[in-house]
Amino acid sequence: MNVDSRDLRYFEVIAELGHLRLAAEQLHLSQPALSKCVRRLESAVGARLFEREGRGIRLTAVGDALLQQARRLNLMTTNALREIQEFAAGGAGVLRIGCGPVMSELMLPAVCEILTRNMPNVKVTITVGMNYILRDELRHGNIDAILGLVTDADEEFSSHPLLTDTVVIAATQTHRLFRRKNVSIADLADEQWVLPVQQVASRVWLDERFKAYGLPPPKARMEVNATPLLLPMIAHSGLVCFVSRHILARQLQAPYLKELPIETLTMQRKLGLTTGRTALPPAVLRFVSLMESEASDFVHSQ
Repeated sequence: MNVDSRDLRYFEVIAELGHLRLAAEQLHLSQPALSKCVRRLESAVGARLFEREGRGIRLTAVGDALLQQARRLNLMTTNALREIQEFAAGGAGVLRIGCGPVMSELMLPAVCEILTRNMPNVKVTITVGMNYILRDELRHGNIDAILGLVTDADEEFSSHPLLTDTVVIAATQTHRLFRRKNVSIADLADEQWVLPVQQVASRVWLDERFKAYGLPPPKARMEVNATPLLLPMIAHSGLVCFVSRHILARQLQAPYLKELPIETLTMQRKLGLTTGRTALPPAVLRFVSLMESEASDFVHSQ
C-alpha cells in the first residue's frame, strides 16, 4: 500500500475538524483537492474512512484506526525533520516542556538549573498549563514532554514518576472548622470552596468521594486552573480548598493555610514526566535521563 505522507497530514486535519470546507480553509487547499486525498486513502485501505453526520462528516471505525496510525507517522516524520534541522544548525536543539501548576511550584527552578548545567546548547521553551491541555499539546506534537500528573496505566504515553504527592483539604488557620475536635466529610458539605476546574483529575476524585458518602459535590465559590498560585488569596477568603501537601509546606506569605486532617478526603497521586512512546528526539531522551537521575533527588530533599 503506497500512501503519500501529505495525504496522511491532510487526513488528520479533516478528521479533527470533521468538515471538508473547514479543513480546506485551514490547509489553504480546495475542497476538491481534499476530496481526492480522501478517495486515494480509501482506495489504498479498501474501505470508507468517513460517513456523513449532519452538515459535517465523522470517522468510520476504519477511519479512526487510520487516524491513530497517521498521528504516529506524522509525529515521527516531524521529529525526524527536527533532528536533521538541529544537526544542520550546529546541534543547538530545542526542548519544549509543558509544566503543570504544582510542578511549576515544586520543580521548575531545579529543572532550569539542571538544564543550564547539563544541556547548555539546547534552547528550552516552557509552557505552564493544566495537565489535560498539555496532554493534547503533546498528542499533537506541539511540546516534547510534560512535568505534571502521571498515571501507572497510561496506554497512550510513556510515564516517568518522580514524586509522590498527597492532596489534602486546607483552610486558613483561623477557620471555624479548626475549633472542632473531629471534622468529617459531612461537616464540609455546607462549606464554600476554591476548586480546580471540573476537567482536573483531583476535582473529579473529590466529587466522587462526596458522592460515595451520599453527599452533593462540594460547592465551588471559585473555580481556578492554578490553585497553588492563589494560596495567599485563599488564606484571606475563609474558603476551603483541595491542594498539594507539598505546596502547603512551601508557603511564604502569611496568613498561612493549614491542613484539615480528614483521611477520607486525602488523595494520593504521582507526579513526574510524560513523553511520547516512540521516536523521541535526542534532547528529550537526555532530559528524561537527567530528570530521573537528578530531579528526584532534589524533590525528595525538600
